[in-house]
Amino acid sequence: MKFFIDTANLEQIKEAQDLGVLDGVTTNPSLMAKEG
Repeated sequence: MKFFIDTANLEQIKEAQDLGVLDGVTTNPSLMAKEG
């Protein structure tokens, strides 16, 4: 099983990566606009 995080928030991505279980990141224009 692979684990992906669905966000455009860099801090959330870094936290998930630090846990050592992250296989990738997905996002979309709505999430990117929300994060600025």
